[in-house]
Amino acid sequence: MLFACWACVDDTTNENFDTLNDVVIEGIKDEYTDVYVDNLFSIHPTLKTTLNTEADLRFFWITYDKSTRYEADTLSKEKNLDVVIRLTPGEHTMKFKAVSTVTQIYYEKEFTVNVVNEFTNGLMILAEMDEKAILDFWIPGKDEIVTDVYGKLNDGDVLGTHPKRVYFNKYRTDVTSEVLVMCQDGKGGKILDNITLTKRRDYKDMFFGVVPDEVVPQAYYKSSMREYLVDNGLVYDRATNSLTPDVTVKPNLVVQGGTYEIADNANFIDDEDMVGRMVLYDNQNTCFYSIINIATAFLTKVTKTSGFTYVNGGFFNPDQVGMRCLYAGITSRSASGDKEYLGVFETPEGERHLLKMGIGFYTDAKPSSYFKDLGNEVLTCENIATANSFTTSALFSGYLFYVAGSKVYVYNSASSTGGVIYDLQDDAEEGAQYVIDHIEAERGGNRLWVAFRNNSLSEKKAGFCGLTVNTDGGLSLKRTVFHPNFADRIMDFESKY
Repeated sequence: MLFACWACVDDTTNENFDTLNDVVIEGIKDEYTDVYVDNLFSIHPTLKTTLNTEADLRFFWITYDKSTRYEADTLSKEKNLDVVIRLTPGEHTMKFKAVSTVTQIYYEKEFTVNVVNEFTNGLMILAEMDEKAILDFWIPGKDEIVTDVYGKLNDGDVLGTHPKRVYFNKYRTDVTSEVLVMCQDGKGGKILDNITLTKRRDYKDMFFGVVPDEVVPQAYYKSSMREYLVDNGLVYDRATNSLTPDVTVKPNLVVQGGTYEIADNANFIDDEDMVGRMVLYDNQNTCFYSIINIATAFLTKVTKTSGFTYVNGGFFNPDQVGMRCLYAGITSRSASGDKEYLGVFETPEGERHLLKMGIGFYTDAKPSSYFKDLGNEVLTCENIATANSFTTSALFSGYLFYVAGSKVYVYNSASSTGGVIYDLQDDAEEGAQYVIDHIEAERGGNRLWVAFRNNSLSEKKAGFCGLTVNTDGGLSLKRTVFHPNFADRIMDFESKY
C-alpha cells in the first residue's frame, strides 16, 4: 500500500533555478599602513561576478573605530573609494560591501587601516576664518599647510570665536601632554589631545570648583614645577610637578590689600631651559612679582619676596616702574642658569622705553635667586611708537625685533641702533598690499614667524612666512617659508615638538 501511494505522488519541484550573481572581491589588501589624515585614500577593487554584471549591486565602504566597534561610519557608496581621510589617528577596521538589490545577499571584504598624522612636529597656527577660530598646521618636511586641522579631526567641531593664543604644554609623556587653545568668546576655548588633536575638555574645566563669572583667557606661563594661567588679569596656579599634571588650577592668587592686572605679554620664561620659578608683571600696580614659594597664595613684590634677592642697578624700581608692559621676552641665557630679558614698556603719556632685566632662580652664582635691573632707555628708533608686535630670542642676544606696516625692524640694545631689516613688500606679488599683524621667534631655531594680511584681497587675506636670520657680517633676514591666503587673520604661532 505504501508503495502504491508513493507511486501516485506527482513531482512538482521547480527546476527553473535563478542563478545567483555571486561576487568575488579582489584588489583590497588586508592592511593599509601610514594612511595620513587629510590625504586622499584610494582603493579600486576588482569584482568577479557569475553573471558578468554589476548592475544589481550596491556598494558601501564602512569604517569602525576599535573602541566604538558598533558605531559605523559610511565613507562612500561608490564602487571605487576615493576619499580624503578625516579619521582620528589610530587603527580602524574597514569593510567593503557589495549588496545584491535582488536577493539582499551581501559580499564583503574586511581589512585594517592605520591612520597616522603629521602633527607631532611642526608649527601650530591659530587663525580666524569666517569669524571662527581655526587651528592650522604647517608640516616642515613637506612645507605644507593643513587648514582647520581641529575641525577635520573632530567631525567639524568649532574651537570657538575670537581666538587669542595657542600653547603646547609638553609634559613627561605624549599621553599627558596637551594643546591649549584660548578663545575670548565667553567659553574660553578647548584643551586638545597632544597626539590626535581631538578635544579632551573645555577651557572652563580648568577651574577648580566655581568658574569665574567671566572667563577671558589671556596667557599661560610655565616654570619647572608650576604653570600659571592668566585669565581676566588674574593669575591661577597649576601644579605640574608630578607624573600626571593637575587638570585644574587653584583659586587665583591675591595681592594683599588690593587688586591687580597681570600683563598678558610679559613672558619671563625660557621654553628651552625651563625656569625654576616665576616672575610676573602687574600692569595695574606697575610692579614685578616673584613667586619663589610655590605653595603661596599671595603675590609679593620683587624686593619683598623672602628668599629672593633684589640687586639694585639704579635703572628702575621693580616695585614701582610707573609704566605698562607691552612685551617682554628672553634675550640671553647662560649655562649657570642666569637669564636676561628685554621688555617694551609705555608711560601714561605714550613714551616707550626698553627695560633690561636679569633674573635667576637657583643659579650657580651668588645670589642664587635674584632680580637685577640692568637697563632703561627711551626708545626713539624708527616707527617704534606705532609698532604692534615684538619678539626676542636667546639666540640673538640684545636684539629686539618689531613690526610696523609691512616692515620688520631690529633694535640693538647694546649700541642703541637699529632700523628696517626686511620689508615684506619687497617680495610681493604684483598688486599685493601687505600689513604685518604678528611676529614671533621660532622655538629653538633661527627663524622669525611673521603673520600678515594682503589687503588687496577681499577674502582669505592672511598668510604667514618664515624669515631665516643670518648673522654673518651683521643681521639679515631671508624669506624661506611663504604660505599666503588661507585665513582671514592669524593671531598666534606655537611650535609643537
